Amino acid sequence: MQVREPTDQLTGVAETLMITLYARAIETRRPDPILSDAKAVEIAERLDYDFAKYEKGWGSQLGCVLRVRTYDQIVRNFLETYPSAVIVNLGAGMCTRFSRIDNGEVHWYEVDFPEVIVLRRKFFQENSRYQFIAQSILDFTWMDAIQRQPHQPMMILYEGVSPYLSEVENKALLQAIGNRFAPVEVLFDVMDRKRTRNTKGHDTVSKTNAEFKWGIDDSYELETWGLGIQLRQEEFYLTQFLDYPQRLPIVWRVISQLVPFVPLVLFKNSGRIVRLQMGNYKS
Repeated sequence: MQVREPTDQLTGVAETLMITLYARAIETRRPDPILSDAKAVEIAERLDYDFAKYEKGWGSQLGCVLRVRTYDQIVRNFLETYPSAVIVNLGAGMCTRFSRIDNGEVHWYEVDFPEVIVLRRKFFQENSRYQFIAQSILDFTWMDAIQRQPHQPMMILYEGVSPYLSEVENKALLQAIGNRFAPVEVLFDVMDRKRTRNTKGHDTVSKTNAEFKWGIDDSYELETWGLGIQLRQEEFYLTQFLDYPQRLPIVWRVISQLVPFVPLVLFKNSGRIVRLQMGNYKS
């Protein structure tokens, strides 16, 4: 009998990595997967964790997969232009993106809490281009471990992280990134304010001790923070729900057929991915 890896050390925000891991693993097992992630299946099967509590979270499951696919495409496009760039993945959890889009040249860093990195090292192998940093992303000394050549293109991403940080913490993180690494591109996702005020109503996060703290209704608000931010791209990935009507609950299927603009507006405003530029870097 295979001994499963313990996960008791993952609490609060750290535990939410299980939501995205579960979403990718479940998706991969489908006969018509939007995303195939065999590594996620392997990891999920080897963890001692109650994934059953997320089984009814159809919205999170589908939303996470669509978000992952959108991130993959944006980062892949960036690397097509700058193949030897530096990518820093903050709050990496059990993310498997490197294995999907590694081009043989990129230098990639995964940053997360020490307890997460300890678990991560049981499933992933580091090398000269793929390294882990065991620190909270709000402990900005993680930046000291990043090796970057002069004028080397760089993208920093943090998927499913910003809602768990306060506005003050999000601003401090972006300011530190800009001060240390500009010119740099930053990629992350945001939720609207209404959703962040209702953690207990969320279909999966409510099953953990994590709590939403921040959201914005207009991405251009980020440009008013006085940090030299330019909004370069905005992806309303949740509108892709309508591309998969068979995956929606019956009530949403009916609504999307009769008045499609209603779910389109609701999904669009709920969450989006933003791509920022800090400094004069051009791509």
